[in-house]
Amino acid sequence: MRADRTRRPGNVVVVVAVSLTTLMGFVALSLDGGLLLDQRRKVQSTGDAAALAAAGKLYYNFNYDSGYDPVGTAKQAALDTASVNGFQNGVNCTVTVNIPPLSGPFKNVPGHVEVLIGYDQPRFFSRVMGSGGVAVGSRSVARGKKTTFKDAILILDPTSRGSLNSGGNGTISVSGAPIQVNSTNSEAAIANGGGIISAPEIDIAGAPGISTPGGGTITGIVVPNAPQIPDPFRLLPPPDPSTMTIQSSNKLQHSGASTITLQPGVYRGGISITGKGNIILSPGIYYMDGGGFNWGGQGSLTGNGVMIYNAPTSISDKINLTGQGTCTLSPPTTGPYQGFTLFQDRASTVPINVAGQGAMTLTGTLYAAGATLNITGNGTTDLIGAQYISRSLVTGGNGSFRVDWNAADTPGVRQLLLVE
Repeated sequence: MRADRTRRPGNVVVVVAVSLTTLMGFVALSLDGGLLLDQRRKVQSTGDAAALAAAGKLYYNFNYDSGYDPVGTAKQAALDTASVNGFQNGVNCTVTVNIPPLSGPFKNVPGHVEVLIGYDQPRFFSRVMGSGGVAVGSRSVARGKKTTFKDAILILDPTSRGSLNSGGNGTISVSGAPIQVNSTNSEAAIANGGGIISAPEIDIAGAPGISTPGGGTITGIVVPNAPQIPDPFRLLPPPDPSTMTIQSSNKLQHSGASTITLQPGVYRGGISITGKGNIILSPGIYYMDGGGFNWGGQGSLTGNGVMIYNAPTSISDKINLTGQGTCTLSPPTTGPYQGFTLFQDRASTVPINVAGQGAMTLTGTLYAAGATLNITGNGTTDLIGAQYISRSLVTGGNGSFRVDWNAADTPGVRQLLLVE
């Protein structure tokens, strides 16, 4: 008896129905899978942005809070950033901010923030295979802190002879940190005519890197062929004059013997001080919009918590601190310009001139990445800065001066980045 090979129509319908259901399931999974990947990227990028926002607050307040968040400003910055990107904590998602992180290699390390976002992605096409949402999560860790840059002097010129040059019969004495000379020239550092450069260590990109013609002296451990160091503050933006009060629309000049107190803000045309007057700078940023800052009097110049920013518009718009009287300046102790006493536009090649006469005390960093610092010591007790960062440095005079590096008086190098 022959087997009946005829397929029944009902069996065919069942096979087709099962096949179509399976095919639709795969199509639904593919479509929802694409949406899921897109949402996963969105959740992760939002977590990264939120972590960086919180890290920015940690960095800004680092001098106060040492990388912690006692009043919650960093945490709130993370929550606000997540919210504006569509992930509001408690509204279909959870956003958890831990400062410091509670897991991973930076667990309990101050200056770090951990952001966790949990979200249930609704099903659309794949509802045929289930009704519950698909869990999507992200974890981001960012660092926001300041670290010390431990060079008392950094000379940025990469190739010139004598980018560090000491002449006359004066002595520059550096303590607390090395000198770094980026020039690869074989005579990158020169002490001539009786000039003396003294430091615990002098790292020079050139070899041998030093020259002592005419009776000059360089003392300290000299390390040739040292790696060049980039400007550690190259990413720090200059102060924004549009956010500051305009204190003068023309060059401010004072030549009398009276005492005056100046306020921070924008000085269009700069400031020029001569005579025997006593000048007091209230704490803050003094923005020289052209004209430079000239103190050449016999009186006094005093400013605590002060930064002078120079934006030259011509070669004559210099910072000149060359008066015969008493000069005492210290930098801000908080904020993005903590540690900077003098800050010149990086693109400017206009030199800065500072002359100690035995009654000068400058703490903080003198920063002129594109220019030459001319420092002259004619006394024996001058403290002229805790740190110099410049294109080149020329020292001279018949006296001596000190550069005393210490972490408290110098800017912290910004560390603001994702680390996980």
